[in-house]
Amino acid sequence: MNRLWWGLMLLLCLPALAQPTLRAGLANDSGESLRANADDGLSLAYRDALALIARQSGVHFQLDYYPSQRLEQLFQVGKLDVEVGVNASWRALSPVAGFYTQPIADAEFVLCLPPDKGKRPATLASLKGGTIGTLLGQRFPSLESAFASRKLLRDGSANEDEMLDKLRQGRVQAVVLERRRAQYWSRRDEGGRCLPGESLGSLPVALRLHPRYRDLLPGLNQAIQQLQEQGRLRPLFARR
Repeated sequence: MNRLWWGLMLLLCLPALAQPTLRAGLANDSGESLRANADDGLSLAYRDALALIARQSGVHFQLDYYPSQRLEQLFQVGKLDVEVGVNASWRALSPVAGFYTQPIADAEFVLCLPPDKGKRPATLASLKGGTIGTLLGQRFPSLESAFASRKLLRDGSANEDEMLDKLRQGRVQAVVLERRRAQYWSRRDEGGRCLPGESLGSLPVALRLHPRYRDLLPGLNQAIQQLQEQGRLRPLFARR
C-alpha cells in the first residue's frame, strides 16, 4: 500500500516537476544601470507581478533585461520565451506573432516636453505640425490618426537616451514616455531631462508567449484572472 501511495503521489507531481522555466525578458530602454532604472518603480512592479504569476500558475520564469529591439530579435529566433509588459499592437509586424495573455496592467503614457520651469506643460493640440519622438515599434491610438494625416510627425528612436537627446537638441518638440519613466527622467540631472505633460491614455500590456509554449497560455490566463480578482496585481502598478 505504501508503494502504491507513493507511486500515485509521484504521478500527481510529475506535471509540476516537468514544468519548464521560461526565459522572460523585460525592456530596459535606457543606457543607465538596471539599479538606477529600478528607481522609477516600473521595473520592480513588473518583476513582482511576474513572481505572483509564477506562484499562482506554477510556471517558472528567469527574468532578464534587454532593449526593446533586442527583446524582439531574441523572441524571433527562439532565444526568449516570454516578453513582459507588451501591447499586441507593438508587435503587429513581427514574423513571429506570439500568444498574448490577459492584460497584467494598464500602462499610461504621457507627453514629455523640454524642461522649462517658467512654462506650463503644453497640450497635444498646441503641438500641431510638430514632431513627436517615440520608441521604435510603439504605437499609441490617441496619436495614430494625427500621424497618418501629417498633423503631427513621428520620429522613432532606438532607446530613451537617444529620444531625450533629440528633445534636448530641439529635433523633436515632445516625446512619449510611460508615466513613471517620464517622472523618473524629470528628476534626473539638474532641472531634469523632460517635463511630463498631457496624458495620452493607457494601453493594456500583457505577457507575450512564444508559440512553442502556447499550451501554457490557459494556465497563465487563469492565474492572471485569479490575481486580478483578488486585487493583487493592480496595486503593483498604482500611482506612487
